[in-house]
Amino acid sequence: HQTVELPWEVRARLRGELPLGTSLKPPVLDGPPVPGADGAGAVAALELLRHADDVLDVLGAVPAQRVKAGGIGIRELRRVAKAAGLAEDRAALLLELLAAAALISEGELDGEEDSVFAPTVAVDEWQRSAPAERWALLARTWLELRRHPALIGTRGEEGIVGPLHRAARSTVAPQDRAAVLDALALAPPGTAPAVPDLHAAARFAHPSWYRRLTLDAIAGIVDQAQIVGLVAGGALTSAGRAARTTDPGQAMAAALPKPVEEFLLQADLTLTIPGPTTHDFAAAVALVADLESAGGAAVYRVTDASVRRALDAGRTSAEVHAFFVAHSVTPVPQGLTYLVDDVARRHGLVLLSDEIYEELVFAGSFLRSDDPALIAAVLSSPAAEALALRAVAPTVLIAQVPLSDLVAGLAAAGFNAAAEDSRGVVVDLRPAAIRLPSPRPRPPAAQPTLEQLADAAVQIRRQDVPSDDGPRTSGPELMELLQSAAGEGRAVRLGYVDANGVFTRHVVVPESVRHGQLAALDGDATRRFALHRVTTAEPVE
Repeated sequence: HQTVELPWEVRARLRGELPLGTSLKPPVLDGPPVPGADGAGAVAALELLRHADDVLDVLGAVPAQRVKAGGIGIRELRRVAKAAGLAEDRAALLLELLAAAALISEGELDGEEDSVFAPTVAVDEWQRSAPAERWALLARTWLELRRHPALIGTRGEEGIVGPLHRAARSTVAPQDRAAVLDALALAPPGTAPAVPDLHAAARFAHPSWYRRLTLDAIAGIVDQAQIVGLVAGGALTSAGRAARTTDPGQAMAAALPKPVEEFLLQADLTLTIPGPTTHDFAAAVALVADLESAGGAAVYRVTDASVRRALDAGRTSAEVHAFFVAHSVTPVPQGLTYLVDDVARRHGLVLLSDEIYEELVFAGSFLRSDDPALIAAVLSSPAAEALALRAVAPTVLIAQVPLSDLVAGLAAAGFNAAAEDSRGVVVDLRPAAIRLPSPRPRPPAAQPTLEQLADAAVQIRRQDVPSDDGPRTSGPELMELLQSAAGEGRAVRLGYVDANGVFTRHVVVPESVRHGQLAALDGDATRRFALHRVTTAEPVE
């Protein structure tokens, strides 16, 4: 009797005060139909995976610094969102999901003292998995996430709340998401009930949660569910219905189109991928072309810079041609063939190496070319002084800078240089993505024995035994007692139920009673008690 909260309709019925027209039956949910909800959910799922890959790529290149208060700061969040081309709220949600799924973790890099957040070694295996399996991990993570991503960007007690900050923790967040999905499941399949109707259904099923399951909270959960792909257009998808009881991966696999490894080449040097693709194929396309628009059909454009990027990564012109021929369902345009050949002809006229010969022990790297005039042009360019270039032969220059800096400096000066190893093979100088060890899984909590549960029940009952110090009061008499005690400075013993439903007793000296709050001296400090949570009060003689 000390922890039960009833819907107001039930309380009114028990008092005989139920207004006319009020029903005690559960609300009936309905709404406009949403055709193709499963297809729209599949598109959202693919967008979620693509955006997750973008965030992982950004963190793999430049990890996010950990702030002193814990988590990732708002400035770093904005940097990650801008680099990934995402809105800040979506980037924040992805950071929370990737961290909870152990795809990013906190750690220290070699030679660095500050902690950073970077992808873990589990990312590479996850990205090679089937799209439905990849999505299922993120969907389950969102359902079980004990955090409120909607709090990110709001101001808390310690300032603005950032991703992975402790202020966003919530042990009841999974229950709230389940309550909203359960309410959506009450509507006919393929219909989108209004948020006020969802609020009424959730409030009827969980009357004690009405303070946190507000209209804004429910709308925020629905928005996140749409980003994840469990809801589309306000209607629960088949994967969303499956997520309430089983693994949603199978339902999403049925909705997702099969991955493709082909594209349509156009005369304007654009290529269109007509559907989802595997991660490895998408990476291969991104190496030879630049992404122009993403979505159900991604559009890339082949440019001079993109072909040079592929050649810098060690691809030969023959391999680039073979890639286009093997995966294009349309004939390869003649202009594209000319472009690849032209870039390949100019690529590697200057060859760079970091191999140090005995006679060049003082050099950090050197460059060579069969064309003395080209070497002379490099030596006379403004980049020569910045790179500390010196001629040791008509076709050889040495530099005091590392090979990667030499390549970047020559590219900025307009010279297409290729890096090679001691065997004359072109090498890829792109830095490898940063990876941290996967965090160790926490051991499962120990399950209490029947003896421990019985002992806990005895202790709880012992605490609930009423004292015989004096008469107890509640209801209308409670306010009169508290106000009287505040005026006379007398101590009272309160029965109080906190926000988690835990009943406790306090001996306090009331100071004031107003605005639904009791301010009372509890020990040496003043504490505030919500009057609607005070169950009983009795004077202490």
